[in-house]
Amino acid sequence: MLGKIRVLLFDAGNTLIFPRVDQLARELSGLGYNATPEDFYRAERIGKRKLDEWLWPLLREGRTPRNADFFYWTEYLRALVEIVGVPEEKQPEVGRRMGEGFKEISVWSRVFPETPEYLQTLRKRGYTLGVISNSLGLIEAQLERAGLAGHFEFILDSHWVGVEKPHPDIFKKALDRSGCAASEAVFVGDLYSTDVGGARNAGLHGVLIDWVGAYPEAESPRIASLPELDRVLAALENGS
Repeated sequence: MLGKIRVLLFDAGNTLIFPRVDQLARELSGLGYNATPEDFYRAERIGKRKLDEWLWPLLREGRTPRNADFFYWTEYLRALVEIVGVPEEKQPEVGRRMGEGFKEISVWSRVFPETPEYLQTLRKRGYTLGVISNSLGLIEAQLERAGLAGHFEFILDSHWVGVEKPHPDIFKKALDRSGCAASEAVFVGDLYSTDVGGARNAGLHGVLIDWVGAYPEAESPRIASLPELDRVLAALENGS
């Protein structure tokens, strides 16, 4: 491994593990609202854009609100129930039910087939790997269940750490755990403002993973799958 980047940090949800939206779509259809996985991806794109409209201006002012995750999920679920045609009077209840579905550990069980091998390759190349996730105290168990936890030196769950992304403190705790400088660390996540913006404000290199195409104009390194990280690392190692 070349010398510039020593530590690779990853978000968990929608970066390493993904929700079984096919399962949630069937549940929503069972309530009488015809839903497909693409409806969930469309809601995800809308939720992410809404989050950025609100959060980026605050980050640029040096402000780090502690409810970014709540804001995103609120906008995501609001978009979802509108997309599938839930009547306005029923939207809060259906949205709440879908929100509870996303909290189920069994839902977050989709792992792209290339992920385990790629993480193993990164470790063999000498990188220290870690996870920083806004979660409910279950992310280590979720990654264990998915067969991924063993690839990481540490897993930071905001529930136990006491602070969420994009606050710089959670990134600094990861740097302390890894024993490296911010300039030697890369953080990969799927929320542009929360993950890339938060990482940048803490001095890390931020990389956006955007497989649903929410951010075509992102002003940061942008990848659609984890193995594409290689080209970003090559550019960083070469100083470009």
